[in-house]
Amino acid sequence: MGVNEVFVGYPYMVSQDDGNEYNTNVWWFAKIIKWLGEVLQEYGIKLNIVNEYGTSRQCSICDVKHKNGRVMRGLYICPVTGIKINADLNAARNIAKRAGYETPIPTKILSYIITTNGVKPLTPKEGETTKTPKIKPAQKGREGVI
Repeated sequence: MGVNEVFVGYPYMVSQDDGNEYNTNVWWFAKIIKWLGEVLQEYGIKLNIVNEYGTSRQCSICDVKHKNGRVMRGLYICPVTGIKINADLNAARNIAKRAGYETPIPTKILSYIITTNGVKPLTPKEGETTKTPKIKPAQKGREGVI
């Protein structure tokens, strides 16, 4: 698909910042990254680790650290522009900036929900629904194909 580099945020200081149910598995990071690096190498893709410290606190829209930008787990609101963005997407945009990529402000930030049958838009297009689709029956001669 044309991917030649992957950037992953390194959770610097996460284990020291009052561990909780969301970050206690930080010790598996090295093992997962090693495995990911080996798989990517098989496809000729380079793996880069970027220090992610502070990326979830900094606004990827206006580049300012807003004291109360992250209003809840999963939501970041820029008080300057009023743009609402998923907190993980905000951090990913900041990681991309640290890696040297431009991250233009999108005119519309799309949100998605992961279902057992794939990814669905949280804000559906006209005529579409966010409900989990029914699995299509297997076609004759193609048993097991969904």
